[in-house]
Amino acid sequence: MFLSDCDMHMHTACSDGELFPIDFLIFAHENKVRYFSVTDHDTVDFYLNKDVLKLAKKFKMNYITGCEFVCRVKNFPIEILGYGIDINTTKKYLNQHGVPEEKMREMRIKKGKKIFKKLGFNLNFIEGDKTDPVDIIYEAILAQDELKQRLLKENSNMLNSSGKLLRLGLNNPNSCIFINPRFYYPSYKKIIKLIHRKFHGIAVLAHPYHYDYKMNMVIEKCLQAKIDGIECYHYTVDSLEKNKKLLNFAKEKNLVVTGGSDFHTKSDIHLIREKKMIKVPQKVFFNIKKFIDKKNSLK
Repeated sequence: MFLSDCDMHMHTACSDGELFPIDFLIFAHENKVRYFSVTDHDTVDFYLNKDVLKLAKKFKMNYITGCEFVCRVKNFPIEILGYGIDINTTKKYLNQHGVPEEKMREMRIKKGKKIFKKLGFNLNFIEGDKTDPVDIIYEAILAQDELKQRLLKENSNMLNSSGKLLRLGLNNPNSCIFINPRFYYPSYKKIIKLIHRKFHGIAVLAHPYHYDYKMNMVIEKCLQAKIDGIECYHYTVDSLEKNKKLLNFAKEKNLVVTGGSDFHTKSDIHLIREKKMIKVPQKVFFNIKKFIDKKNSLK
C-alpha cells in the first residue's frame, strides 16, 4: 500500500509502471491516496485519458499535472520533474523530441552490447523480451564471474542491486560500462527552460540522492539554471537526517518541496522499499499548487 495520502511522484504503464491508468487510479484510491501527480517518464498520456480524469473526479482525488523528464548534466543522466505543465504543448514536444521508455530501452541494448563486446564479454538480448535492459545486464554480469569481479573491484557496491548498477555503472562516466547519453538525452538547461517558457510549469530536481557522489554538483548546476524545487521525500531519502538536510536546503534557497513513492509496481520488493520512506505531508501538494499559481500570476 502507499505510505501517504499525498504522492507527487508515481508511474503508470504509460511509461515504465506496471498498472494501466484506470487500474492505477483504482489501486491508488483503494490505498487512500487523495493528492497526487503521475510523473511518467517523457510522456503525459495519463492526462489525455478522459475516463481516468473523470474517475479521479468521482473518487474526489486531486491532482497536479506532471512528467519526469530524462536529461543530463554534461554526460551525467538526471531527471527533472515538471509540475503544472500544459499537457497539449508538452505532448507535442515529447512526440518529436522525448526519450520514452522504448527509445531508452533500444539505446541501452544497442550501447550495452557494444560496451560488453569491447570488454570481451557477450551480452544477449532476446528479441521481444520486455524485461528492463538494466535487469538483463545485471543478471548477465552476475553470471560471468570475471566481469563480476572486475566491476566489484571498480566499486564494491555496484552489484548490490540493478539500481546500484544503473547509478554506479551504466550512468557513471567513470565506469568501464558507462553508457553515454549525450546524443540521446537533452541537457538539463534545455528541459528547465522548456518547462518554464513553453510548458508553463515549474521544474523540480528529482531524487537528488540518486546521483550519489555527483549530487552536490547536480544541485548546484540546477540552481544556476533556475530550478524551482527539490524532491525531499523519496525512498532514497531513507533517514530523518537526510530529509531534514534537504528540507533546510530548500528553505534556505526558497525552493518548493516535493516528494513521492516513485511508484512503479505492486510487487513486494517495491512495497518494502516504500515502507522505508518518510511520510509525505499533505501540505506538499498545496504548497506546489500555491507556488504554481503564484508563478502564473506573475506572467
